[in-house]
Amino acid sequence: MADGLVPQPAKGYGGELRGSGPHPSHIDNPQYRHSFLSTTIAGPGDRRLALCAVVLSAVGFVAAAPFAKVPLLRIDAFIPAYEATLVLIDAITAAMLLGQYRGSGTSGLLVLAAGYVYDALMTAAHLLSFPGAFSPAGLLGGGAQTTVWIYVFWHGGFPLFVMLYAAVAWRGGRDQSAHPERVAIPLGLSVFCGALLAVGMVALAANADTLLPALMAGNVQVKTASVYTIGSVWLISFAAAILLCCRRQKSVLDLWLCVVMCAWVFDVALSAVLDAGRFDLGFYVGRAYGLLAASFVLGVLLIETGGLHSRLAAAKALLDDYAHDLEERVRQRTVDLEAEVTERQKAEAQLHQSQKMEALGQLTGGLAHDFNNHLGIIIGNLDLLADQNGLTDDQRELIQEALTASFSGAELTRRLLAFARRQPLRPARIEVNKLIEDITRLLRRTLGEQIQIELSLDPAIPAITADPSQLETAIANLANNARDAMPRGGRLTITTGVRYLDEDYAAEHIEVTPGGYVLIEVSDTGAGMPPEVLARVFEPFFTTKEPGKGTGLGLSMVFGFMKQSGGHINVYSELGRGTTFRLYLRPDEAVAEDIVGPSVESGQLHGDGERILVVEDNARLRAVLLRQLHELGYQTVEAENAATALFLLDGDAPVDLLLTDIIMPGKIDGIELAREFRARRPTGKVLLTSGFPGTRLTDLGELGTHLRLLDKPYRKQDLARILREVLSEPVPAVG
Repeated sequence: MADGLVPQPAKGYGGELRGSGPHPSHIDNPQYRHSFLSTTIAGPGDRRLALCAVVLSAVGFVAAAPFAKVPLLRIDAFIPAYEATLVLIDAITAAMLLGQYRGSGTSGLLVLAAGYVYDALMTAAHLLSFPGAFSPAGLLGGGAQTTVWIYVFWHGGFPLFVMLYAAVAWRGGRDQSAHPERVAIPLGLSVFCGALLAVGMVALAANADTLLPALMAGNVQVKTASVYTIGSVWLISFAAAILLCCRRQKSVLDLWLCVVMCAWVFDVALSAVLDAGRFDLGFYVGRAYGLLAASFVLGVLLIETGGLHSRLAAAKALLDDYAHDLEERVRQRTVDLEAEVTERQKAEAQLHQSQKMEALGQLTGGLAHDFNNHLGIIIGNLDLLADQNGLTDDQRELIQEALTASFSGAELTRRLLAFARRQPLRPARIEVNKLIEDITRLLRRTLGEQIQIELSLDPAIPAITADPSQLETAIANLANNARDAMPRGGRLTITTGVRYLDEDYAAEHIEVTPGGYVLIEVSDTGAGMPPEVLARVFEPFFTTKEPGKGTGLGLSMVFGFMKQSGGHINVYSELGRGTTFRLYLRPDEAVAEDIVGPSVESGQLHGDGERILVVEDNARLRAVLLRQLHELGYQTVEAENAATALFLLDGDAPVDLLLTDIIMPGKIDGIELAREFRARRPTGKVLLTSGFPGTRLTDLGELGTHLRLLDKPYRKQDLARILREVLSEPVPAVG
């Protein structure tokens, strides 16, 4: 926890702050009690500051004492202004002392607060009774001696409260009832006692003319009576100051009460002992000391309150930072958990799909096997019937139709066996490019002129070992499906190459073994498939074609052949854009060992802090791509569409490479964005991505000669490799 939130040892006021503490209900906590004036031991800084105040007060007293009897101008407004200020200061001080009692539980604070309540009420009474303040003879219905006796009870009573406070404080009294829920009674008693005593003293002073000796004759003191009375008040004040000073371990409140009583002594001495009467220099200066005496404790309390508020603000700021950090950590953990749940659901879906396909394979394989046996009986008997003599032409035609239907059923069972991976294979060494070139000549005739066939064959791919006729059938099935998806014509693209499927890919596809593969990619520009169709595309007898136009076994046969051959097949499709099937077959064992995946940790494939602007409308795919780029050592700026990307490009932030999807929502696609990027950043590089099957840079005209394309879905190492290639290319000529 930060220092601002931990209760710290008390320190002096000489530029030092105290620590804060726990909730006020924890009054037994010594660290919390250090936060209060009445419980904090005064430090060296406090002592030096208090001593300076006493010395300055003494210097002022010594300077004013010889001139105390010098008469000055009578100012009738002085007493109302002065004593109204005292009443306000005493009332605020009493309230703040009672507030400290709520937290510290120090019983002496109740006594001192009662003293300040008494002082405030006596000051108010003195103001009301002072001759000339509100009426020539004063209010309260008193006589000529009322005001002076209120002064005596006022200045003699408060030191007695201070002495009682010192006695209680020395005893170490702490009210056990000072729990926040039970403080109302002691607080009320404190105020009540102070007020009751003040009322009693004012009532006595109001009858001073008949009950008490005379102390004033007009504005001049009666020497004999006033000497004894005022002298007693002065001695009580002096005794209270001495009593407070005698305590060894003074609290901060004790120390400043010492300063208060010193100023109080100087006040009484100047305004009542050394002066000649009202409105002389001693009268005015003494009351100035009275104002100082009333202000010291309040000033220290306000300083303490300001310090507490500062620490509270600092603690709140720290708590806000901590809460923000905690909220961010919770948010990040929530994102991580959502990602984990998504990955788990994805793995469960893949396992479910694999188990479903396995179960379907076992079921269809068993049915096909038994059905073949029945077909064998039917065909055998039909052959025997056909060999009989004396058959008419109609009979022979019926036998031939039955044989044709039986052979169609045999072909159906052969496809079912292919899906179930129980068909007999005749593996042989295959030069994939030659096989595709040969079958393409047949496909050009069967698919029709509306279908444009393009080949993109990698001459460096190794040979594979598989059943040539089954591979030709698989490619033909994919081509026929592509033709059906393009009733108005389109483009069929067959691509070959070498790919390395790493451990990450194998973790997402449990039937895949990591390693090198020969890739055969068959793409069309047809209608594409929605996700619900894509999830069932390899299921036997599942078809979206009209009744009578498809058995639903073509793709299931391709699936079974790939599994039986130790390969892997996946499909990518976008509605309205087309579909891509990728067949992965293992090459000859001697060659397979040479096909290794690139190390994304190698320096050649790692970024050097280049800044890449990533434009991808799919938020989840964009998040994965950004993470991959960060792991590869690149800086990134992201945008969800071309409009946002152009807004970012209008700024001054450097962008080394634009990585954008071609197909995006909005009026501007990835190709147009690439043109705008080149116009704004002529030295920047561009890498396009697309899940649109059959996309070729040759379709982009002159712009395509300076761009590179990465087909979706792609692996992290493919991304790493092509990024380094693009960033290493020379800057294209501007023109």
